[in-house]
Amino acid sequence: MAHSPPKVFVDNCIMSVSETMQAVSKQFPLNWGDSVQWVDVVGYMRKPLPNLKDEWKRNEIKFLPTIGRIAREGKISLFTYFELQSEGWKRSGSFAANSIGNIFSGVSIKSVEAAVDRSYFFQMELGKFIKTQQVIEYCKWLMSPGIEKLADRLSGNPAYPLWLLNNIKNVQRFRELCQGLAEKQYPDAFHLWSAEVNGSDLFLTIDGKFIRAMTQSKRISLPCQPMSPSKLLNELKIEERDPFEFQEGQFYDISGRPK
Repeated sequence: MAHSPPKVFVDNCIMSVSETMQAVSKQFPLNWGDSVQWVDVVGYMRKPLPNLKDEWKRNEIKFLPTIGRIAREGKISLFTYFELQSEGWKRSGSFAANSIGNIFSGVSIKSVEAAVDRSYFFQMELGKFIKTQQVIEYCKWLMSPGIEKLADRLSGNPAYPLWLLNNIKNVQRFRELCQGLAEKQYPDAFHLWSAEVNGSDLFLTIDGKFIRAMTQSKRISLPCQPMSPSKLLNELKIEERDPFEFQEGQFYDISGRPK
C-alpha cells in the first residue's frame, strides 16, 4: 500500500455493523414502601450478529474492534462520502448522538467527494432518505452511451467543478467496474470508483459477493482493492485481536454500565 498510514475507504455495510448496541427497555424491581413496583429502564444491549448461515460475515465482523483500535492509533486513515453517510442515516436501533458501543467512536472519519455527485444532476430532497433503487438508476444513467459529452457541454460553467467533469470524461472506468455485475451491485461499484478517484488504497467491506466478483470473477486492474477486515489486518501484519467492548445478552444503562 502506497500511503502511510493506508487510506481506507469504508463501505456502508461496515458502518452499519460498527454500531454494536441497540436501544432496549427492561423491567427492574423498585422497592416502594412495603411493595415492589416494576419500572421500565431504558438502556442498551448488543445487537445480534448476522444469521448463522452467513458464517463468513459473522467472523469478519469480529475483526472490526481491532480495526477501530488501529484507526484510533493512526495506523490507518478512514474515509467516506455524503451518499454513504446518508445511507447510514436509515439505520435504526441506536440512540442518535450517542457513541456507546460504536466501534469507530473517537475515530476521525474524513469525508471526501463522490466520483460524480448525484446532487449536481438530480434534485435531492433534504430530510428524505436515498433509496437503493434511486442509486441504481443513477448508476445506469452514468453508464448510458455518450454521457462523456456532457462534460464538454458543461465545461466552463463555474457551477460544475473540474474534478466532477474529469470523472464524467473518464466514466468508462465506471463501466469497466460494473461489467459482469448484477444491477444491485452497481452502487458498490460506484462506491469503489469514488474510493479510486480519491486516491484510497483499499475499499473495506464485508460484502463477500462483491469482493469475489471484483477480485476473482473479473480480470481488471484494481488500484484500490476491495478487502475484508481480516485480510486488511493480515496485510498490516497485525495479529492481536480485540474483543467487543460489550457482552452479548447483558443489559447496560444509558451510561454503558451493566445492570
